[in-house]
Amino acid sequence: MSAVLKIGVIIGYVAIISFIATYLGKGNKTYKDFAIGGSKIPWYVMGGTLFSTFCGGATMVAYVGNFYSQGMIWIWIPIQVVLVGVIYLFLYKKVFNLRQVSTADIMTLRYGEETRLISTLVVLLAEVGMASAMLNTWTSMVTTYVGLARPTAMLLGCILFFVTAALGGYKGVATTDAIQGAIIMVGLMAGAFVFVGKAGGLGAIAEAAGPEKMSIFSTANGCSFITILGTFVSSFGMHMALQSGYVSRINSVATPQDAKRGIWVFIIGQAVGFGILIPIIGLSGNVLLAEATIGDSVIGTLIDMYMPNVIALIYVAAIVSAVLTTANSSLLSASICVTNDIYGGMINKNATDKQKMLVSRLSIIGFIILAVLLTTQFKSIISMMFVNYTINALIAIPLFAGLYGKKGGSTAANLSLILGAASVIIWLLLGTPFGIHVAIIGLPMAGIGYLIGMKFGKKPTAEQLQAVEDAGMKMRS
Repeated sequence: MSAVLKIGVIIGYVAIISFIATYLGKGNKTYKDFAIGGSKIPWYVMGGTLFSTFCGGATMVAYVGNFYSQGMIWIWIPIQVVLVGVIYLFLYKKVFNLRQVSTADIMTLRYGEETRLISTLVVLLAEVGMASAMLNTWTSMVTTYVGLARPTAMLLGCILFFVTAALGGYKGVATTDAIQGAIIMVGLMAGAFVFVGKAGGLGAIAEAAGPEKMSIFSTANGCSFITILGTFVSSFGMHMALQSGYVSRINSVATPQDAKRGIWVFIIGQAVGFGILIPIIGLSGNVLLAEATIGDSVIGTLIDMYMPNVIALIYVAAIVSAVLTTANSSLLSASICVTNDIYGGMINKNATDKQKMLVSRLSIIGFIILAVLLTTQFKSIISMMFVNYTINALIAIPLFAGLYGKKGGSTAANLSLILGAASVIIWLLLGTPFGIHVAIIGLPMAGIGYLIGMKFGKKPTAEQLQAVEDAGMKMRS
């Protein structure tokens, strides 16, 4: 298949998704309609958009490469993703009953206005980092599979990110995410079916991988225990606290029961897609590629060499879907941080919906530009995700310590985030000495900061504790 036909099909697919998103978003006459929480979505849409966001482009590109080169030790990451879903089956009611639009809103409710800015900045950094990773994923896939020059592929990605996120709003993004979630699952099943067949079956794949790659404990293939531990911990924290993940989805449905049903859809989808199909696809490369390529290029090479054209386009559409869903959710979430928490929460508390809509869309443009700049700072998608996971995981410590504890006040929350973020940045600038994952440094420092602030800092007020207690009482009723 020619490069012109490949890119034509991809652009056509993106155009259809963009049309659906903008059509669904045409009724966004106010910022409330545009933003998370503005209009309720069905539980199955919630589950689909949650699945497609967390089974993103990095999952379908970078983790395929990880399973191919380093084996089943990476299965601990999908196990962790499913584990977080199970934990949220016990947490969803409290998050729902808080009825807050953003993570910073929850932090402000529990700790006071002193925490809004730092919480917002941490969430912003994590969400823009996620969008940047998706842009890098898109660019790697298009350059490998289609053959476009990297600058051209990146420009095309920037355009499609803006159209689907800025014009569709949350309702458009959520609905197209659910559609694309189904496409992702179909693509993964088609990919696994083709590659297993080409490789001679699951037995042949296991034999080619060898006992070391098939072991979930082996570090013999270049992946250290400290890397897996750091990724597990940081990914766990990221999934627990990512604003564009559970926080926004739980607040986008009508009832707690709908939230529970949506979480079950997510758990099942991740267990099958990330926990079974992606490892099979990655390991099949041990038969089909014979170490011909590595890293982010693995899936593009497999598609180009072994997939029939029609099935290849389905799988590419699935990757495009995964990239779009995660990027759109992150960009929309980041824009809500600026509009709701900074502009509307601190700069202009009397802002009109029209002003908020303008600020939101302008901020999406700014974040896309920043995402482009960030892609130049990392050698691979997975290295970007490691840092992004850790930064977002930092907020999980004060967030859940505040929701389930009564001793920490605003000093503890702010000190936790400041020490955690500073240690991550310093460790990166030092070049991650001894190969120690940034999460192994950043998260303990965030925990120490919270404990110091809890011991010596400002105590929570009765009103702040009561706000969380009220949510708990609603949960029990």
